[in-house]
Amino acid sequence: MWDSAQQRFVDVFSCTDLVDILLFSHRALAPSSAVAAGAASHVVAPGAAGSVSGDAQQKLERCQLRDLHGLKRSQPGGFVVASVDDSMYHGCLMLKQHRLECLPLGDAACSSSVLHLLLPEQVLAFLVSSNEFRKDHATLFAATLAEAVLPHCLPLRTVHRDATLADALSLLSAERLLAIPVVEPSGALQDVVSCRDVRLLASLTQTSDLSMRLEDSLRSLPPSPLRLHSCQPSDSLASAITRLANADVAQLVCVDDQRGVCGVITASTVLSALLPPPAGGE
Repeated sequence: MWDSAQQRFVDVFSCTDLVDILLFSHRALAPSSAVAAGAASHVVAPGAAGSVSGDAQQKLERCQLRDLHGLKRSQPGGFVVASVDDSMYHGCLMLKQHRLECLPLGDAACSSSVLHLLLPEQVLAFLVSSNEFRKDHATLFAATLAEAVLPHCLPLRTVHRDATLADALSLLSAERLLAIPVVEPSGALQDVVSCRDVRLLASLTQTSDLSMRLEDSLRSLPPSPLRLHSCQPSDSLASAITRLANADVAQLVCVDDQRGVCGVITASTVLSALLPPPAGGE
């Protein structure tokens, strides 16, 4: 986001911000009783979202990106930038430290120019292409996901298939998650809802009614074999890196033999596993 008055970049607008904006738009227009009823869970009460869905869609269309500065967001506001002259290691540390979806790269460590956006999956693609790196770290690449990655995953959160779209958005926002597994009553994996999915739903105007069942919302998405990708704890770290290096694979849902969910693995999770912990053990 470029601020013409300040003549500099001031922020980054991401899919995570879109989730926050959708929730804000619907809560702002919901009747006070509905807001009170949903205050604890940060969702609009059932039935209330539908009554304001048209107004919420119009509010979303009128919203300007500058309004992000006044919105309570699930990710930190502001602009974090690195220089293209910095090391790859430094860029990875910044991605991890700030939990960024992307890291702007400028020609110097300033906010007046941006030459590229560094994505975690691009780092993994670099590792996949580096035979020397894989050879030097053969033992680490051969480690299982249970050993090397699952301990670095965020606390597991799931939603049931009969939950509402509002339930899923609220959890994505409150927990700063990129994706949430959708499970059967038995706990078995059925689907996944991600911030990328929310972006597509919004583009298809399928976010006007947040009281819609999540299962119905996901069914409105164009059929794609690329939405749900799973893995197992016994899979190697190398296999996960190779799969997540593909920009079309946003996350891997790790499941056991009974399809029970063990965790959600993203490119950012893998980077956290590869990087040493910060000084002080934080």
